[in-house]
Amino acid sequence: MTKGRNAGWLTVLAAAILSLPAAAEAGPKLLLFPIEMSIPRTEMDFFAPAVGPSPAEQERLEKANAELAKLIEADGRYDLVDIAPHRADIEAAQPISECNGCEIDIGTKAGADLLMVSVLNKISETHLSLTVSLVDVAKSGVVSNSSVLIQGNTDESWQHGVRWLARNRLLVAEGNPQ
Repeated sequence: MTKGRNAGWLTVLAAAILSLPAAAEAGPKLLLFPIEMSIPRTEMDFFAPAVGPSPAEQERLEKANAELAKLIEADGRYDLVDIAPHRADIEAAQPISECNGCEIDIGTKAGADLLMVSVLNKISETHLSLTVSLVDVAKSGVVSNSSVLIQGNTDESWQHGVRWLARNRLLVAEGNPQ
């Protein structure tokens, strides 16, 4: 009977030890909100209905968001939270960058430790600025802000801007700033 009990404890102990590295490797849960686009309003815009991104820009936003998610996943320091179950909340609150803290509520509901809120500001037809804020859900505070100037409203320039921002600001190894 003692041998059986010892074998059982050894099995439980071995399983616990084997599960430790997997738990230790898991990074903070990150909720990556879709990149939003802010288009400046001119005086004439106040007399016309609001216009969002063009179809080409909407497609670029989706590609840029996919690229950012891919780079974050490849880096491995964060576990991306699936936004699909929270898509209705996100769409109802948009623009997330102006929802006065709703991103924290959505992040809490999603079980995220951190949030990434990104805004692409269209300064002109050829100059854009992508700003990404990393937010700590528990503290309801910004951990970091990073931005890049994108010169050119093309697929290539947007992808280049996202990659540069990820490589040189968002995913820089600690102690090795670019």
